[in-house]
Amino acid sequence: MTNRLRTTALLPLVAFSIVSLPAVTAPIQAATIQGFGTLKFGMTPAEVEALEDCSSQTQCLYDLLGKNRYFTLAYGPSAGAPSGDEGTPTTLSHIDIEMGTYTQEWFLEVFEVLASQYPINHQPTDQEQAVFRDGTSQELVFGFVDGFVLLKIVRRPFGNMIIHVVFQDAAHAQGQRDTWNAAVTP
Repeated sequence: MTNRLRTTALLPLVAFSIVSLPAVTAPIQAATIQGFGTLKFGMTPAEVEALEDCSSQTQCLYDLLGKNRYFTLAYGPSAGAPSGDEGTPTTLSHIDIEMGTYTQEWFLEVFEVLASQYPINHQPTDQEQAVFRDGTSQELVFGFVDGFVLLKIVRRPFGNMIIHVVFQDAAHAQGQRDTWNAAVTP
């Protein structure tokens, strides 16, 4: 039997009040995320484009949680490649899944699915929630597996909100952790 970590997550609601939700997270010894499904970090644009569900090197469409979801892909320098070298081949580093319009119920469902698979290790601080509420920030981010998986509420220009799930490689996850750490350092 696998040990599971029980946490309480504070989740923003449509009216931006906060609710406590007990969530069972994935095993504490979660491994580094290598990608999502057939999309693996380190794949070249040509390898991605060859996948059946991808129409180009940056766009894929998969059935996920009962609906077709658009995946937007981004690439970065290959692991171990010198930075700044224009001839450096790029590989898959970032998978962004648009999960649809934000509603309290849908957000909680997506959150529970992620929390059942990955340990949560970043919840928005009071300050992060305040700048999202007042419109200064357009994203509210929850982090799983040390920043390898993100759950975002994104405010669009006309005020409606959408949910994104992001899978990112080690370099991007480290950057996300650095951002979180800088926010709490006086």
